[in-house]
Amino acid sequence: MSIVFRVATAADDRDGPTATINARQLAAFRSLLRSEGSRLGLALIDPEDDEERPLAYSFEARVCPLALASMARVFDFATDAIAVLDEAQFRNRRVSFYRSRPDGPVAMRPSITSDLGVEMDLATGNAYALLESLGLRPDSVGEMPVDELRKRLENPAVRRRMREQNVDQYADRLARLIATADTDDSSRFEWA
Repeated sequence: MSIVFRVATAADDRDGPTATINARQLAAFRSLLRSEGSRLGLALIDPEDDEERPLAYSFEARVCPLALASMARVFDFATDAIAVLDEAQFRNRRVSFYRSRPDGPVAMRPSITSDLGVEMDLATGNAYALLESLGLRPDSVGEMPVDELRKRLENPAVRRRMREQNVDQYADRLARLIATADTDDSSRFEWA
């Protein structure tokens, strides 16, 4: 088992925009992502084994490095698709593609994953050790204000405990993760 650490905002607590797209649009968007990813030297499709799964309906895509207009063209400038792309770019998130049932339509929505994918997925033992070093109860689910986590990471006693617990290698990753919270005052650090 594992525990994922991430930054969440108030926008994650409500339903965001969704769009229904067709298979032609999905294929065209995947093609755009591959060509732009090659041009920029970035992996824009997750999972990265996209070439082996050309017809996969469940994946996430980085959209922040791309121009909204170039992506909107793929979706025939449909307002619901533009709303999803715009929300994802505004919130610095990826876009998630999925089917709610095997024969259902393809849907897209802003993902809970940050554009850079800085979330931390740790084995339960390491996650509990990290939580204990931060002075938190080792629960599999929890949250705290980002500012409180920043204060704890600045505390020398916390850094010492992280070294003692052999989880100090996660300190820089935590700092990169909470740096994504700078864009939203409602940000909180959570794990599940």
